[in-house]
Amino acid sequence: MNHPRTLGAAVLSAVAFAPTLVQAVVLSHDSFSSYTAGEIQSVVPSPVVAGYTGDWTDIDFGNAEPSITAGSLSYSNPLYAGSSGDSVSVANNTTGGEVAAGNSGRVFRLLDSTLAVNSSTTGSLYLSFLYQNGQQTGATTFQMLSLYDTSTTDANRNFTAGLTTNGGQTGNQYNFGVENGALETYASTGVAADTGVHLFVVKFDLSAAAGSDSVTVWLDPILGAGDPLGGTTITGKNLTWDRLALSDYEGNSAAWDEVRWGTDFDSVTIPEPASALLGSLGLLSLLRRRRN
Repeated sequence: MNHPRTLGAAVLSAVAFAPTLVQAVVLSHDSFSSYTAGEIQSVVPSPVVAGYTGDWTDIDFGNAEPSITAGSLSYSNPLYAGSSGDSVSVANNTTGGEVAAGNSGRVFRLLDSTLAVNSSTTGSLYLSFLYQNGQQTGATTFQMLSLYDTSTTDANRNFTAGLTTNGGQTGNQYNFGVENGALETYASTGVAADTGVHLFVVKFDLSAAAGSDSVTVWLDPILGAGDPLGGTTITGKNLTWDRLALSDYEGNSAAWDEVRWGTDFDSVTIPEPASALLGSLGLLSLLRRRRN
């Protein structure tokens, strides 16, 4: 990634938004581009992705866990960073009925020290991902991207987002849960569930003081200007995690893609600075040729 001082004053004056974009730091991006179709843990060792360590691991229940699917999810906002590679999904099981409790699955991968959070972690950390719920058959009970600490038992789940009927939720609105050592506090985004591709963006404000962590979740927010207005915030939590998991429990046809971690809102939602600058330089070149 180029530092703005190395790009020259002419470029910075021509590309007005460049000084803002270079503040964004992308810590990790998994586009699922180095996998092969099939179960997500079928490639061992798992492809190297910044921020993760070890291999994807299949746990819990049966063999209907999320798996690699050819093609990426496409999000409609033109300001979004974009998609590449493949995606992770639980296919629509139209012939055998919906995924049931006995055969649903969960996969997880450990996070390294750049993304894992403990009781002394401070500062802000951002997470974004694309999510799609197919809703072909039956009720959706739990189709979530989650963060766990130490193990993937329910009591060790500290954050989860997607679509669920847990915590008094109806399952017909996208929602999220925040753990505090017992049962999650669930909140709805207020957006009705459908079959479209949606962008979740999560901000974790972390403090070393007990009960001082907070989480803000946006669904399909305004992009390009840092933290947008709105969102739903849960405060007074103690958050820790060391692994990311994808779960499907008694649901049908869900997909996830483009899992990004960063230091601010723009780093996980809009193009990385180098890519944006190259695109802008190309546009400037095109405009110049047209003038000539």
